[in-house]
Amino acid sequence: MNTKELCELGLDLQEPWYVKEVTVEKLGSELLLHIEIDHRKGSRFKVDESDYPVYDHQKRTWQHLNFFEHRCQIHARVPRVLLPDGKVKLVSVPWANAGSSFTLKYEDNVLSLVREGMSASGVGNRLGIGARRVYRIIRRYVSVALATQDISEVKELSVDETSSRKGHNYLTILADRKAKKVVGVGSGKDKDAFAHALIDMEVRGGDRSQVRAVTMDMSRSYISAVNEYMEQADIVFDRFHIAKKMNSAVDQIRREDRKEYQELKNSRYLWLRNGTQLTGKQTKQIEALSKACPNIGEAYRLKEMLKIVLDEAYQKRKITPLNKWVKEAWKSNLGPIRKFVNMLRDHWYGVKAYFYRLSTNAFAERVNLKIQEIKRIAKGYRNIHNFIIMIYFHLGGLNLKPTKFD
Repeated sequence: MNTKELCELGLDLQEPWYVKEVTVEKLGSELLLHIEIDHRKGSRFKVDESDYPVYDHQKRTWQHLNFFEHRCQIHARVPRVLLPDGKVKLVSVPWANAGSSFTLKYEDNVLSLVREGMSASGVGNRLGIGARRVYRIIRRYVSVALATQDISEVKELSVDETSSRKGHNYLTILADRKAKKVVGVGSGKDKDAFAHALIDMEVRGGDRSQVRAVTMDMSRSYISAVNEYMEQADIVFDRFHIAKKMNSAVDQIRREDRKEYQELKNSRYLWLRNGTQLTGKQTKQIEALSKACPNIGEAYRLKEMLKIVLDEAYQKRKITPLNKWVKEAWKSNLGPIRKFVNMLRDHWYGVKAYFYRLSTNAFAERVNLKIQEIKRIAKGYRNIHNFIIMIYFHLGGLNLKPTKFD
């Protein structure tokens, strides 16, 4: 097998294409491999389901994968054909997408590096093409994949906000809870941001009227948005957010008691941990502090009881145990605990929906963590559109295999 045949095999060239010439150019200490591709004389090319003879040619160059760490370029005289309406159209080549200056295999290498955790800047520096060109490749594949992805069966959504930059810059993220993928992104964390994320989902075939449940935290903006835009959907507050609110109440009581009881210093995380995760020493410390500081002791007892109640209610799909806990918690006369109880009562519709549907916002929380990791790897995003593209790239459940989409 000679060099030309080896290159044809590596590029998977089919008739009428063939490798005409392979040359090496020395550029200082580097080598640049040139592969010139041509087509057989008299070939006809298919455009819009019809075959046409060659009208003229346009010279094109594409960057290909490195050959033994040396750059490699592909050159070809790409045929143009004359259409019946008088227009001249460039023929599609099998090794690259229309308008791209990179081969499919090169673009696949870029996507693989990003998929493995490299930032666009890191990939650009490694390959010597710059971050902008990397984003251009990613944006093209993500855009095509989003346009062709089927999200018509979205029935359950999770919604959460995530910070896009330092300060008060947020994105609203809609995720398909069942399929585990992001289906909509809106700028901000208010009702309008939710609406924009919903439109983002619908322009790709999603149907808001088919959504039966939306899990979320107790954000007034998101509650208002679901009530206005998806009246048929149940609002679900999962136990994670209920427990989070309870922990905040316990911590507030600790801060208040800290002024009176010096022994509570540096004990914050002790009260917030689950009792089942405490060491023997920590359990004794909790017991001693609970006797010395009755308010925080009672708050901790109610917190642990709430966990047991939620477990039982989840297993039996009955909300009665939670009703009993609410009455006992109210009798504690602790301000932050009573405030928490009032919050539960105000949002009882969403709490009940959790026990009916057993839907959680766990995936939305994992999405948030992954998004923060994406942001950290890139050391932040000045361009919000690039950030959104990267969110879809990593979390959109997209088919991003190298493919022709001319």
